[in-house]
Amino acid sequence: MIQLELSEIYQRLLTLKLPVAYLHFNEPQQLPYIAYHEAGTNITGADNLNLYRNASIVVELYTADKDVSLERSIEELFSDTELEKQADTYLEGEEMHFTSYSFNTIQKMGG
Repeated sequence: MIQLELSEIYQRLLTLKLPVAYLHFNEPQQLPYIAYHEAGTNITGADNLNLYRNASIVVELYTADKDVSLERSIEELFSDTELEKQADTYLEGEEMHFTSYSFNTIQKMGG
């Protein structure tokens, strides 16, 4: 498992030169774009102290058509962690493709 903060995930995603937002955009975006978020967190430690956050991160890619090249670019950005790709989905009402990736990251807490 890799140690990544949300800001580092954001910086990696920005290298794709696409609009990127945490969870949602405040205004409609032109396709393609990316949203990412924490899907859950397990906080653990020892000696009555919380020391680590094990966060589940989701990266969502929205495109007009399936874009294998862009998907591979995302996979390469996170090649240093176990990345799980969900089944491709077509959002009929939105007329767009949706590809979702998830991975876990560990974050140290406190000093």
